[in-house]
Amino acid sequence: MVNPTPLHPRQTKRPAAHADVSTIPRVLSVSRPGRCAAAAGAGIFDQVDETDPFLSIDIFRRHGACIPAHPHAGCVVATYLFPEATTALRCRHAHGGDDVLHPGDLLWLDTNCGTVHEEVPDDARATVRGVRMIVNRAGRHAHGAPAQSVVRTEAMRRWREGDVDLTLICGQWDEREVARTEGERTTLLQLDWHDDALRTLTIPCDGRRWLALIAQGEAALAGHALRAEGGGAEAVWLPPGEWQLAGRTGARLVVAGGDPLGEPVVYRGNFAARDESDLVALTRRYQQGAMGTLPPVEDPH
Repeated sequence: MVNPTPLHPRQTKRPAAHADVSTIPRVLSVSRPGRCAAAAGAGIFDQVDETDPFLSIDIFRRHGACIPAHPHAGCVVATYLFPEATTALRCRHAHGGDDVLHPGDLLWLDTNCGTVHEEVPDDARATVRGVRMIVNRAGRHAHGAPAQSVVRTEAMRRWREGDVDLTLICGQWDEREVARTEGERTTLLQLDWHDDALRTLTIPCDGRRWLALIAQGEAALAGHALRAEGGGAEAVWLPPGEWQLAGRTGARLVVAGGDPLGEPVVYRGNFAARDESDLVALTRRYQQGAMGTLPPVEDPH
């Protein structure tokens, strides 16, 4: 382009009603925990004071990776596959859940009192990329049975604003809604740039907390340069208001919002607990087999 969109636009804000005008977006540190070589990624971890109700959000990348059976409790595990993924994932949990997650789909696993689950790719040679959100539910459903559901790609809301495609994966954005369960406002929004473009992003003043994470390419949000491959910030905490947003061709940004619980939480070993004694109780339940076991997948051949 002769006059490409600048990636450092002037910061502007129109505060939403009742918003704290002194509050400005803040960069969140992004780490690469290296959980296993086959499931590399980058995300926001261990910053619950800033990210409540999200315990973590990360952009994962797997090549031929089977995530073996492991437990979760006291949280929601939400897994979204980017549409360009070249394989599906079979997602099972020990209390009867068994769904195939295709490219563009979202899996929503309410672990409640605890379950063991696994994710197995259809093609062990393929690469899978997507978003993983762990949402705090510590103490909310201590006796509830685990349950999972899938939001299929055809059920998501899509629209275009200039040179930017938007996909509402789940939750609420403006007047649009992709409802998973009644009253569930946890939102995941994806923005994809077809060309260099400048627009505004209006964060609603409705009590939810919002985070933005660059998934690929380059963008700038509220004066912060975001680059997926290093050399800049990768995640931003967003207060209510209207913020200037620019992106390069091919950039992808994901925006997540949720209702903060404002309660103490201990998140360790995939268990979200109210306190250390609650964590010990969840760990004991798992060790005693109360979270179930997964039988091996039968070989169709």
